[in-house]
Amino acid sequence: MSVIVAIDENHPHTSVLRQAADVVCSGGIIVYPTETLYGIGADALNDEAVERVHKAKHRRDRKPILVIVNSREMLQPLVSHVSTAAELLMKEFWPGPLTLVFKASSHVSDQLSQGSGTIGIRIPSSKFCQMLINVAGVALTSTSANISGEPPARSIEAITRSLIDIDLYLDAGEIPERLPSTVVDVSGEVPRVLRTGAIASERVQQVFTESHL
Repeated sequence: MSVIVAIDENHPHTSVLRQAADVVCSGGIIVYPTETLYGIGADALNDEAVERVHKAKHRRDRKPILVIVNSREMLQPLVSHVSTAAELLMKEFWPGPLTLVFKASSHVSDQLSQGSGTIGIRIPSSKFCQMLINVAGVALTSTSANISGEPPARSIEAITRSLIDIDLYLDAGEIPERLPSTVVDVSGEVPRVLRTGAIASERVQQVFTESHL
């Protein structure tokens, strides 16, 4: 049976962080607030938990699932290479709503990458997310908390009416309408903006222009 716990994003209680971390570390899945919207969180390297995330969203197309970390140290085991372009973007926009798509390391299973050979990662600016990752000690999945193909829901009340098999909902109230993270593919020789969101593509290009990349 799902549990709903109210939280204060800016001042989360230690007991709530521990409760959420225990669920994640035991293979469970949670719904939690990020800096852009509510996301579905699971241990990114637990295949069974990631499969539950796919099922919760009723995903048929099996797209790769984005991941959040809270440090470069946590990033390193997940990627096979960090390009110069990636270094520039991380320095400029992390922590923040920029997802970078890297070549995945051998530690990343097909369950997470869906055979793409890549993995999308960001360090969020959300203090709550960073604290949760720190307590859990694992990279978290961060796919939007909605049925695949439908608009993201802004409240836990709306989310509970659509998602299935969630162990814990962390209710931070209704999240105001915000743009999703911008996604840039840095897995190849030439970086490519795959989705423009909270960070304008012009700002991304400016970083490369100023660095003569």
